[in-house]
Amino acid sequence: MEIYDFSMHRGATFHRALLFRKGGEVLDLTGYEAKCQVRECPDGGALLCEMECTITPAAGRIDLLIPASVSSGFTSGLYAWDIRVTSPASVAEYYLGGAFKVLPSVTE
Repeated sequence: MEIYDFSMHRGATFHRALLFRKGGEVLDLTGYEAKCQVRECPDGGALLCEMECTITPAAGRIDLLIPASVSSGFTSGLYAWDIRVTSPASVAEYYLGGAFKVLPSVTE
């Protein structure tokens, strides 16, 4: 699993696009499923949220989203995240994960 850290402000919309390649070529994600969670710590702990995952198969792209309406309830702090991608043959892999920092917001 590759380590990739994220940060966001509490109350903001979080969006990231992940592009998947294999051997330099776009990985066709047709039939794949993705699940992405943010938790208290890397070993688990309480669930902060589950990100919305939208797959664009031919582009090898997975878009991650946390709406502002969800992040407004977050407490500032350091959390952990990862994404599990499951192939049509039910092979599950954790490609990316890391720290997820929620920063306080000043403007309301």
